[in-house]
Amino acid sequence: MITLSLDGQPPLPAPHPHPVYVHAVTGRPAGGRILAVLTGSRADRDVAAHAGQLAARTGTKLTAAVALRSTGYSISALLHLVRARRLAAQADAVLAPRTEALTKAGHYQAVTVLLPARTNPYHRLPARTLRRLAHRTHTDTVITSVPIHPPGSHFTRLRPDHPCAVRDRTHAGTADP
Repeated sequence: MITLSLDGQPPLPAPHPHPVYVHAVTGRPAGGRILAVLTGSRADRDVAAHAGQLAARTGTKLTAAVALRSTGYSISALLHLVRARRLAAQADAVLAPRTEALTKAGHYQAVTVLLPARTNPYHRLPARTLRRLAHRTHTDTVITSVPIHPPGSHFTRLRPDHPCAVRDRTHAGTADP
């Protein structure tokens, strides 16, 4: 049996959920913040929803990081100011559609993480950059839409539905393959 909409066309199928990767930061005590890394892709919707639900369920504070590529700083103060404004506008454009999902747990902190220009944030994220960001924001759980590379060096991968993803690290799951 086919269900038709009001105009006689079959309804659109529900969008397929994108994978969500949940990682525990090694060497960090449990009970810190949750870090949701947004890259500007369609999968950010699922990352923001998962992070908001996890933060609301555990009562943990949430930090939303927007990953942007950059070539680095400039010598010219005017070019540096233009670059800072451009990056802020890009970060706002990525965060704006996800604000509702992120605020499920209350207020959240927004930060921008700059990736090297040759990094493709839609394919994988550099582990060293995310580890520095996790330590700077006192985060012990990182949620992304793409794998962290190199796997297993600074992070332990958890299942997204793992009941102890934030509070208990004794059964943290398996490391990245």
